[in-house]
Amino acid sequence: MRHCVICDSTKRELLWRSDFLVPDGWPRPKYLDWFRCACGMIYADNDTVTQHDYDRYYQERYGYGVEDPEQQQRMRDRAHYVAVKFQKDAKVVDFGGGEQGLTRILAQYGFMNTACVEAGQDIPDNVDVIIAEMVFEHIYSMNAVMREMTSCLKDGGTLIVDIPDAGAIGLEGSASMPMLDYHQVHLNHFRTLDMLRLMERWGFELAETSAYHERGLACRMFVFVKGADIGRLSKEHVIRNIEEKQEKLRALADTPVIVWGLGDIAMHLLARYPINVKYFVCNDPAFKDQTIGRIPILEAPISEHPIVVMAQAQKEKLIEHIKSVCDNEIIVI
Repeated sequence: MRHCVICDSTKRELLWRSDFLVPDGWPRPKYLDWFRCACGMIYADNDTVTQHDYDRYYQERYGYGVEDPEQQQRMRDRAHYVAVKFQKDAKVVDFGGGEQGLTRILAQYGFMNTACVEAGQDIPDNVDVIIAEMVFEHIYSMNAVMREMTSCLKDGGTLIVDIPDAGAIGLEGSASMPMLDYHQVHLNHFRTLDMLRLMERWGFELAETSAYHERGLACRMFVFVKGADIGRLSKEHVIRNIEEKQEKLRALADTPVIVWGLGDIAMHLLARYPINVKYFVCNDPAFKDQTIGRIPILEAPISEHPIVVMAQAQKEKLIEHIKSVCDNEIIVI
């Protein structure tokens, strides 16, 4: 019995069986039972086959149609993504892509430390980036593959996965795809939720994701980072940046200033390190006629004191507005 590829459970519901004609001597099974796990993952099973049988099939028989223009464009898109995000000396593995695929395109971008790992082959050690394009849906022994990927990818390394989006495909179902994506070699049918659960189980954090269609099929790209401790990374980022901004506040000494803008960053910094604020300026109606520590909040400047700006996302827009209404010196923290 095949376990769920997401939660490793054997609690499952049989949905239906698909029978197939198979050429004599081929290692593919003559039927697949489609199960839904208690966690919601849909996957195929047949007790007469193993990962080795599927590896044999991919080594001996698979490959027709892989030169499809849309697939080629996807590989070019992934190569461009890698070229933008990573240094040229990064160790990159194309998992299951074929020797004439992604590694060839990456070489054109200057990546020379690349490898293509095909069915039955081992992944090199100390890899910076693993790319698995339209591969996860084919894998019978998912635990073994995830264990190998996790051990071979560096801490902080990136795993890029493309899959057919089972959730979108099921919702979009049309007469032109009567079997949807439930065919002989797609054994795992990942929804977005399933993929997130799988990666969380193996210690990966989602960095980004995007949806697209290829040959009329709803698909999704995921970018995961191995071992990303978001709490630790967030703490380091916040403490480092707040300390840098506090140093700029200290440099003001006792200079009388106007603070324009009362966003979270300004409120946090001033709570930690008070400065000589004559008054605040803020156009948010919630602050109208209010005070902070008995210091008034106004809607516009009424003096020539330097204006201190402590903003995040709206900083450039705020500075542009200040320049349009007054000539005060602007100090950006």
